[in-house]
Amino acid sequence: MRTRQILEQIAWLPWTLWCGLVFALVLAVAFPIMVIIVLSKNERWLYWAHFVPHYLSRFVLWMWGIRLVEHHREYAEPKRQMIFISNHTSYLDAIVASAVIPNFSKFLGKAEILKWPVLGYILKHLYVAVQRDDEEDRQRSMHEMREKLKTGASFFICPEGTCNTTREFLTYFHPGAFRLAIEHGLPLVPLTFVNTGKLFPRYGLMIRPGTVHVYWHRPIETSSMTTDDLEKLKEMSQAVMREHLLKHYPSGKYGE
Repeated sequence: MRTRQILEQIAWLPWTLWCGLVFALVLAVAFPIMVIIVLSKNERWLYWAHFVPHYLSRFVLWMWGIRLVEHHREYAEPKRQMIFISNHTSYLDAIVASAVIPNFSKFLGKAEILKWPVLGYILKHLYVAVQRDDEEDRQRSMHEMREKLKTGASFFICPEGTCNTTREFLTYFHPGAFRLAIEHGLPLVPLTFVNTGKLFPRYGLMIRPGTVHVYWHRPIETSSMTTDDLEKLKEMSQAVMREHLLKHYPSGKYGE
């Protein structure tokens, strides 16, 4: 089995190099534009800058040969402020989320990304980073997200925190996204991504073309909820994601 995996890595290496080249070229074009916008400190420009990744992500996925199939897209409400969450099995999830969410949105990402050249600069000025294993930094990121919500921005958060590399559908859900939704009375929208972990594994070199299924769920209204309902909201979200994942993995496990 190990030999087979190595051969697959080698076979898909040229395509992965192509994907890396596409991504690098897109960043090379976008970076000067984003720097000008950030340095301008023009609020209107900064607002519209948040929509640039949406179109660039769709272009990147198209160039990578990754087709998006969206189910129940009618639940998308571009003009409404929401908290979006999803399952998390791949770095590809962030690109897919950026490609499908049409709202004025910010993302919560791990602090390590800020150290990446070019991309780190862009993310630092448009999104919120968190050092997950640092309690003080998690509190700081929650405060920053609360402040950003006051601007009318939506947020996309992966409540699992880091990529799930197990065969289980879901790992532990951190409470941050659900707390924000309840505190601000914002609808919570669970998104379920299918196949991202196969097309771009968390550990491994290969990126391969294929189809990613994205399931939208009807927004879960939280205006009448309190923090006492936090666990209930988590369970509702997990149940929705499992329901969608079971359509593709009837055994209840990834890869089966």
